[in-house]
Amino acid sequence: MRVILAVALVVLAGCPAVQPPQPTTPEPRSPEPVSPEPVSPEPEPPAITWARVESPADLPAAPPAGGSWRIHMIDVGTGLAILVQGADFSLLFDAGSNDPGERPLRVVAYLAAALGPSGDEQCTTSGAPTGTRRAIDHVILSHPHQDHASALDLVLHCYDVRHVWDSGAVNDAVFYRDFLTAVSEAAGVTYHTASPPPTDRTIHVKGFGVTLPAAVGWQAFSEGDEVALGTGARLTLLHAEGKRHSDPNRNSIVVAVELGGVRLLLTGDAESGARADPSAALGDVEEHVVSHFPALVDADILQVGHHGSKTSSRRAFLDAVTPRLALVSAGPRLYKGTRLPDAEVLAALEAVGATVLRTDERDATCRGCDSWLVTIAPAP
Repeated sequence: MRVILAVALVVLAGCPAVQPPQPTTPEPRSPEPVSPEPVSPEPEPPAITWARVESPADLPAAPPAGGSWRIHMIDVGTGLAILVQGADFSLLFDAGSNDPGERPLRVVAYLAAALGPSGDEQCTTSGAPTGTRRAIDHVILSHPHQDHASALDLVLHCYDVRHVWDSGAVNDAVFYRDFLTAVSEAAGVTYHTASPPPTDRTIHVKGFGVTLPAAVGWQAFSEGDEVALGTGARLTLLHAEGKRHSDPNRNSIVVAVELGGVRLLLTGDAESGARADPSAALGDVEEHVVSHFPALVDADILQVGHHGSKTSSRRAFLDAVTPRLALVSAGPRLYKGTRLPDAEVLAALEAVGATVLRTDERDATCRGCDSWLVTIAPAP
């Protein structure tokens, strides 16, 4: 047994040592081809088209289709009225005129054609009740001047208005008292002001106290507030000033309205200061919104401030807005001896590439014939 073990040991001793496997470097392989990720094409921006409206009879009978919107600049003469209409909401920004012959019923007649007739015998040219009441979701009074508000009391009487937006700065004038009285009588409406409501819910104007009853909601709003309007549409409040100023233009509510991929900037009579060439420095409300909301003032469509006056539309403001379309609502009556719009403002708008639509082009021959309908629709 010992021999066998010894032989085995000798045999084992004579065998070469087993070497561990040596690492090898693999031959380089060509990388597998990688298919690029498919790149989705950028969606086409919505199409913006416009047409002159000589009469409410020219308006489409049906509301816009979903994903489309309409912006109406209503020819009210020397004043402003803008209607924004979607498939599921409506918004009226101002409705007033300074022309002695301009009647509030003309605005209501236009609304009847665009939204449908609504209200009692006071709301139709025939003097007959319409048999129904229709809703307007939002009415915004940019600031308390007659050329922006003279028709709003009738609008509130004829339509079921759900939300009214007002700076809250009081103008001691009959038209503003009438407007507030109409708000107080609109049961179910919510009244929004930039100043908080007083404890007694009473506003004193032109020697009278207008008290808003409990049936009227009253809420304060602030700059930066966002409000859903409908599918694909919302507004953002860019300027809210409830403190009373000697010039109510400084109270102008400024809103950015998003309509799908298009932005509309509504400015009322927002100004930069005294009348000056558009090359002058920014100031006042225009400077405020540019400095606080630089992204939101960049808009496709601009309602030109103060009817095209040189108090507004500084070149620095227009450079921030970069409008493709400029809406100028003006009329035959002079503003402090000046006929608007000013030529320098029109030139500045054209210099930034804006197409200008005006409500005053045919005032000498056809009053009220220069309303405009702007349509926003998906690209074909």
